[in-house]
Amino acid sequence: MWFAISEAGMDPVSRRTNALLAGRRGRSGVEVGPDQIRVRMGGFKLTVPRASIRSASRSQENVRGTYGVHSRSGRWLVNGSPDGLVELTIEPPCYTGRKPVSLFTRGKVNALTLSLADPDGFIAALQSSGQH
Repeated sequence: MWFAISEAGMDPVSRRTNALLAGRRGRSGVEVGPDQIRVRMGGFKLTVPRASIRSASRSQENVRGTYGVHSRSGRWLVNGSPDGLVELTIEPPCYTGRKPVSLFTRGKVNALTLSLADPDGFIAALQSSGQH
């Protein structure tokens, strides 16, 4: 199943830049598969084993004015909107690839917040196979 990253708050320049990096508009999102989820936004790509997702819940974090991919101490934010936020707790942590967006280092990911157009559908898709 595919869940689009919400871009409702993104300015037009950021939307075009994201579309260029992703290959075309509408390619930013999360693919939920039976064994893993794949996150993609612009040049950022992350694969998370579903067995490592300890929790998935709506987030009330204030991310207004911040769009794109950001990290701090293993906590990653992938958003194009301040709304529709879902936070995943990941254990054991996974790691980003060595891409420009991660400054060519492998970044540890133990929490991931996503802005999704259908956050409740995403959570339900994860829970349908026993994830919380």
